[in-house]
Amino acid sequence: MCGIFGEFGEVLTPKNLFMDILKLSQERGPDMIGYFKDNNIQFGFNRLSILDITAKGNQPFISPSNRFVIICNGEIINYKILKKKMNISDKTLKSNSDIEIVGHLLDRWGFEKTIKMLRGMFAIAVFDKLQQELYIGRDPAGIKPIYCGKTKKGFIFASQYDQIFKHSWFSKNKIININALSDYLKLGYIPHSMALFQDSYMIGPGEYYLIDKNFNLKTFNYFNFDQTNIYEESSFESVSKFEKILSNLIPEYINADVPVGAFLSGGIDSPLINSIINKSSNCLTAYTISSYHSEVDESLNAKEISKYLNIKHVIKDFNDSNITKWLDKHFHAFSEPFSDFSSLPTFLLSQEASKSFKVMISGDGADELFWGYPRFLSTIKYKNWFNFQPYMRRIAASFLRKTGRYITSGIECEDIGEWVFQRMGPFFAEDVSKIFPKYTFSSQTRKLYNFSDKYSEDEYLLKWLKKNEYFGHMQRRLLKVDRTSMANSLEVRVPFLDQNIIDFSLKIKPELGIKHNEPKILLKKCLKNYLPENIMLKKKQGFSIDLNNLLRNELKEQVEDTIFSKNLYLSEIIDQVEIKEHVKKYYLNVNNNPWEVWTIFALNKFATTHDLL
Repeated sequence: MCGIFGEFGEVLTPKNLFMDILKLSQERGPDMIGYFKDNNIQFGFNRLSILDITAKGNQPFISPSNRFVIICNGEIINYKILKKKMNISDKTLKSNSDIEIVGHLLDRWGFEKTIKMLRGMFAIAVFDKLQQELYIGRDPAGIKPIYCGKTKKGFIFASQYDQIFKHSWFSKNKIININALSDYLKLGYIPHSMALFQDSYMIGPGEYYLIDKNFNLKTFNYFNFDQTNIYEESSFESVSKFEKILSNLIPEYINADVPVGAFLSGGIDSPLINSIINKSSNCLTAYTISSYHSEVDESLNAKEISKYLNIKHVIKDFNDSNITKWLDKHFHAFSEPFSDFSSLPTFLLSQEASKSFKVMISGDGADELFWGYPRFLSTIKYKNWFNFQPYMRRIAASFLRKTGRYITSGIECEDIGEWVFQRMGPFFAEDVSKIFPKYTFSSQTRKLYNFSDKYSEDEYLLKWLKKNEYFGHMQRRLLKVDRTSMANSLEVRVPFLDQNIIDFSLKIKPELGIKHNEPKILLKKCLKNYLPENIMLKKKQGFSIDLNNLLRNELKEQVEDTIFSKNLYLSEIIDQVEIKEHVKKYYLNVNNNPWEVWTIFALNKFATTHDLL
């Protein structure tokens, strides 16, 4: 896991200035600094040594033919399989690294075919010296980040967004992207393929950019989230097949030349991963975070699981951490506005794990691929609401209220897509319009949440929801994990988002709410092969923290100092009066949505952290 950075232009910046920008991603890779320059291209690399920790594994890497120059952030999980498939002899290799194998693939197949052969988590940049072309690509799930900035002097790309907007080619012409800011306020993050400032982009999952010798940019999708009509049901056979695929993957994911640990919740996903790892390794250490907010604290259940599996278990108490001491470091981890407050416990847990490990295994991705969230069921439950006009729903809700049934879900929304969109972030759309009168959501976001088919079958709706989660909410979660872990020089691997698991999930029949009401039923059946049912968590909780308590106590003074200061970020386009009134009402208990306050606070902390005020 590393930090990559580069320029492609007619006149490159001096090396000393280039290296200053490279230092911004030093935490992503503190073990080694790499550099390459040739005519119109300049590459920089910060390495976190995981595979072949000797100097032989350093990057940039030159392919055997000397045609391709490669830098890659992440891990190519299937590099050993590719090595065997291509009959690459150890005698021809200079290292034991995964990226050297990629060099062999590039020489034989070129970039377009090579990137489709890679499994794992990666953001990769490849310069073709023969054609004088630059390729920049990202893994199919979007686990690892890569940004690109287009300027009059050329292109910049980087693992961190601050390396784009602080670059001398870009910094003097920063113009806010209205769509990006609107999406942030609504969703709590900025979705791909945008970034906060115009002419900068986050490459999307399963995408790559080609920049030719004349500095023309073309975008390609090499991965499609296609859900076929040939399905497997959640039968004994499919459970067995899933377990076999996952079990075969685990040795690839724990392969490293440094110690590997795992995160452990009390739910389904990470206990399944821990159970399979533990089967092949008797020295696993698992990390869990606890909180007195007991309604969502899974640490007690995780403790039971670790005891049954007989694995070493470290529990970090969030409430004993003194948040004011590390909050600024947490915000420094985010080089773009981000307000998912679960980043706080994730940062703290990553900080704790990094004291002993460089690699951790996570259970992320299973909820999105296997219908794990309660909102999947609730959307099916309320689907028929949208057969009626909003005014009819208001009348029905009023009548039902008199009978003791309080129904508020989706009453005012035009269709299911709008309702799903409303539930996906801190603010409702109408509140965004008050704070930011110029708001307009991006075309990508509007397209992602576009579902107006009132009379669709439940199966079709579930397929849409799955794709929506994959390219929407899951991207926010992956962004959170990458930024908080890499700020602590920690690599987090995600087996559930391996291409083999994704492909398998796309063939599973949508049954939730149709044949059964059990989210992730396939994973639960699989976990029963490892854990007794009485210690499996029956209801999904999802770890969180008591944000309301934090904002009203430990962080109150800091929030008020930030929000009520004279230098509120973007005051020229955001309604300062409305924002301050909104926060004031929160502290007067007129409204009680702490996530809204945190979103405003996080935007301004981003600005102060990166000297944008």
